[in-house]
Amino acid sequence: MSRNMPNTSTDNLSFVSPEDVNRYLDSLPSFQVHGAVAARLGLDRIREFCAIMGNPQDKVPCIHVAGTNGKGSVSALLALVYEQAGYRCGLYSSPHLEHVTERIRINRQPIPEEDFLRFFQKYGDELQRADLSYFEITTAAAFWWFADQKADIVILETGLGGRLDATNVVTPQLSVITSIAHDHQNFLGRTLAEIAREKGGIIKPGRPLVLGKVPQQAQKMLVEMAGTCGTDVHEVRVLNPRHHYRKRDGRPESVFRIREDGLTRNIVSDLMAPVHRWNIAMTWLAVRLLESVFPVSDKVFLHAFENAAASGLFRARFERLHPRLPWYFDGAHNPEAVKELLQTIRRQDWDHPPVMVLSLMKDKAQKKMLQPFSVVAKNYYYRLEMERAADIALITPYLANIRSLPPNEDEITEIFAGLTKQVVIFTGSFYFYGVVKRWILRIIKAD
Repeated sequence: MSRNMPNTSTDNLSFVSPEDVNRYLDSLPSFQVHGAVAARLGLDRIREFCAIMGNPQDKVPCIHVAGTNGKGSVSALLALVYEQAGYRCGLYSSPHLEHVTERIRINRQPIPEEDFLRFFQKYGDELQRADLSYFEITTAAAFWWFADQKADIVILETGLGGRLDATNVVTPQLSVITSIAHDHQNFLGRTLAEIAREKGGIIKPGRPLVLGKVPQQAQKMLVEMAGTCGTDVHEVRVLNPRHHYRKRDGRPESVFRIREDGLTRNIVSDLMAPVHRWNIAMTWLAVRLLESVFPVSDKVFLHAFENAAASGLFRARFERLHPRLPWYFDGAHNPEAVKELLQTIRRQDWDHPPVMVLSLMKDKAQKKMLQPFSVVAKNYYYRLEMERAADIALITPYLANIRSLPPNEDEITEIFAGLTKQVVIFTGSFYFYGVVKRWILRIIKAD
């Protein structure tokens, strides 16, 4: 065993408390800490374990969502709509921002720690033999809990890719592919067509596919794959989604517009990023395709988005973190997401240009990822305390106008104390989120 890897032996496992579960999961390689070595793609292990559990993934209807960007947002929007319509709606998503139980929810509430513990107590012996990855374990726990709690419908977000992702042992009511862009090429392929082929692995025979805004090369691949499966493709472009801002009671809000069968629907929301026009349109298509099985009225659909940003499901997605100051976090961790973030920033009515605070993994320290930030006058960089984190030396060749934040949190909070009249955008890795939350809590307490 490598000296750099934790001991993942499961000999003599004993799960008595939630702390035992946390210690066990922390002993496993995770994508957050170890990167590629933790991504054990393939379906054999999860299929065998699901069979041991009695195949709970087959007991609850689901919608399967994949995509380079937007899959988390579309999954959250679908979950909000079905909860608003009165269904017990499960949501499986990743990564978690602060605690692993956030990955598994019903009607926005994370799996209770005692239920999570119960899963490990029930299947501890099998876990000793199964050799599942971190993601496979949380996926299995999600399948088990959703069936145990008799959820009406579940929204499953893929972890990485689609074809060999652990979630891809389901036969969904429909599949959604939100977007295709360059990311994780070492796993998914170098070209957009290759990446599309991997994500298109969630397409199932005879089950509709909702297809987001994707490049032509990817669209061609996905339509061909759907045709081979006898799957109808419903493309979001036909809804011609639009977005604009307006003010109500002095506060900005978004109006998203979709057009179908000659009718225009205006959807008012507290979600501020224009990219959500595509996410809301995909959600509309998915809900309408399933209305014979899971009916949702237009009134309920429209109401579900009014306070979406405040729902707790859109954390780290252009989320305002400070109650009084315009300080935001957005997990823009690939070039396409950076492009959308900068577009959102340009459309805001701010008196001052924003200050950017970045934190990235080594594999994201690339020219196409960093150069767009050169238009920002003031950039800071923070290196996370993990092996995968990029040093500032990997950043400056592509972004010269950037300063490194000190490692000392007292010094960091002193710097931000001088930025209270500025818009501050924290961005990059989702793993940066917990650190930023800790900084802001310190600043609030000091006020």
